[in-house]
Amino acid sequence: MRSWRSAARIAFIVLAVALLIVTVARERSALAAAMQQLSFVALATSALLVVAGLVAQMLSWRALFAEASSEGPSLRASAQIYYIGQLGKYVPGSIWAVVAQSELGLGHRISRSRSAVVALGALAVLVVTGTGVAAAVLSFTSPGALSSYWWALPALPVGVFLLMPPVFNRLIRVALRVTHRGAPTESIGARSLLVSSAWALVMWGFFGAHAWVLADALGARSSRVALICLGAFALAWVVGLLVVIAPAGAGAREAALVLALGSVLDRPAALVLALVSRIIMVVADAVVAGAVFPDLLLRRRITQGDG
Repeated sequence: MRSWRSAARIAFIVLAVALLIVTVARERSALAAAMQQLSFVALATSALLVVAGLVAQMLSWRALFAEASSEGPSLRASAQIYYIGQLGKYVPGSIWAVVAQSELGLGHRISRSRSAVVALGALAVLVVTGTGVAAAVLSFTSPGALSSYWWALPALPVGVFLLMPPVFNRLIRVALRVTHRGAPTESIGARSLLVSSAWALVMWGFFGAHAWVLADALGARSSRVALICLGAFALAWVVGLLVVIAPAGAGAREAALVLALGSVLDRPAALVLALVSRIIMVVADAVVAGAVFPDLLLRRRITQGDG
């Protein structure tokens, strides 16, 4: 059984990486054309901001372990579980990243139920903060985008209600009982939710800044560009997540981003930004996962050797 689980995890990672590569290869010609419009400095700066955002995203997820149990995984273990597990979003269906993190957590003696609680809580935090940022910023800077994607806005009040610790923890206990995923003892407290939300806001700041750098390089000079990019990317991310049939929100996220940026960039320039942003995000996911993958393999070999 243990060997089958290990084989399944490896197969999942291979599938996710393959789909990630396909995502890049599918857009290679458009990417080549887009790259000619952007300087290396702009691309490199934008990529570094994305990596910084991914670090904040992982810390937002890790913060929820603080009260889910007596102690959480180390930063090293957190990076392995989170970044490799996040490759699951390239498999159609938003739940695969949660499943992958639950399986990877077993190697660090984290139960599936505990991983599921934290993963679902972190996802809810990102949706709530992202919808809140988008609604607050775009209502003043790009109301047309909100009118087109109004159906994503209910995620804010619904998410806030579901994230209230008594509600969230009760739902988790019911879900664990129904699915037989473990003893219904895991919970998340208000303090850890606040810390997680703070890191999520830092993440949105970095992600918005990466889009701002690209927009500036493409000629957007309005004083509102930075705010619009922040709200536009947050809205696009939430829309991409809600469209669960698309791997990593492919297509849906770009459409929302182009529309939201319409007040500061013409459509061709906005399309270039959306495409380059997508590729940078994909490459950044691959880089951070690739950085921790050798360490994960080494740890598994040591563990198997000890066993």
